[in-house]
Amino acid sequence: MVDELSGQAKELSQTRGYAFGAAESGALEGAADALARYGFCVIDNVIPQKDVPAIRDEVDRAETAIAGNMGAIRNWLAKHQGSTESIAATKAALEAAPGNIELRPVRRVGLPPKPPNDIVWLPRYARHLAHPTLVGIAQRVLDDHLKIAQLHLRPIAAGDGDAPGGFGQARYRGRADTREWHTDWPHDLSAYGADQPLQNAGCIRQPFPDVAMCLVMIWYLTDVDADSGATWVVPGSHRDGRNPRGPEDGITVTAPIPGDMQVSAKAGAVFIQDSRTWHASTMHNTSGRKRVAVVNRWCPWWLSVDDYAPGGVFNTVCRPLSHSEFKALPEDVQPFFRHVCLDEYDTLQQPVLDRAGAAARRNRYGYDQLATDPDGLATANQHIHVPIRDSAP
Repeated sequence: MVDELSGQAKELSQTRGYAFGAAESGALEGAADALARYGFCVIDNVIPQKDVPAIRDEVDRAETAIAGNMGAIRNWLAKHQGSTESIAATKAALEAAPGNIELRPVRRVGLPPKPPNDIVWLPRYARHLAHPTLVGIAQRVLDDHLKIAQLHLRPIAAGDGDAPGGFGQARYRGRADTREWHTDWPHDLSAYGADQPLQNAGCIRQPFPDVAMCLVMIWYLTDVDADSGATWVVPGSHRDGRNPRGPEDGITVTAPIPGDMQVSAKAGAVFIQDSRTWHASTMHNTSGRKRVAVVNRWCPWWLSVDDYAPGGVFNTVCRPLSHSEFKALPEDVQPFFRHVCLDEYDTLQQPVLDRAGAAARRNRYGYDQLATDPDGLATANQHIHVPIRDSAP
């Protein structure tokens, strides 16, 4: 069994059967099929090669700005929050922060402000965010109305034993035969805060329903392969009832799993995975350069993306935007960020309203038959047969 799984992974890795060109005919269908079968895909050439260097430089500058702002927030709280870490104390301290610390109010009344969404530092990148192939894939797999619940940078520094960029301590990150297995929010079992009520952002309960609830997109701005920050995955794991962090599942999160593999991609490509897929940021980057990437998590309208972690000032869930920052986004990107702007109504997007309108018309048709053909109603549904299914195993 181990040899069979390893052989399948090797073939998939070598053929890149999970990858499709952004302008390729059938890319949407192929990507949706790969997501259903493997739990992931790669879309090549989403960002044109001529645009990659400028966006990569923008992301590098953003990394410095964001790190500086986060450091300033932490220092301010350390000095002014006092001995209590209550919501009220955090809120009062942050609302008194000086203007050079970047904070934005959140939608939920009474909660502390949070750092702004990383998108505010990425105007060049934002022009590509609503790429029609990516939006089409997300709509096919999730729903017509979409939200970007999280958007943040994900660099992995070059080096052996001292490369930051993951969950483990830096000194352990040089080995090529170790992993950091997890699934992503909302299927992250530890939910950022473990058993801390003010930090836990909520997660779906095991065993996960066989429904895609979030697509995680990693935009690579450097080439990635086995030695330069490529993501590890376990093909098909999105439909396995176990989880790397499952308390009863017997999986060691830092050990290889038979059949695991690394994706490969050129700068400008986007890796997409079902959030249930077991994956790991590489602990091994000996390329001599940092992996530069931006991560976003796309969710359907019906998934709650409110911040359940009221004390989670530093997590990336629903980082807010001011109204001027929202309006500065490209028009085709704005609908995906309405939910993080205090001054915007998060109304349902038009395709969902179109579906609801069609359903209302169908409903009205049935009641119209009461007036136009009441005698025919007795046999109108004779072609509808609903079998009683066996219960799930």
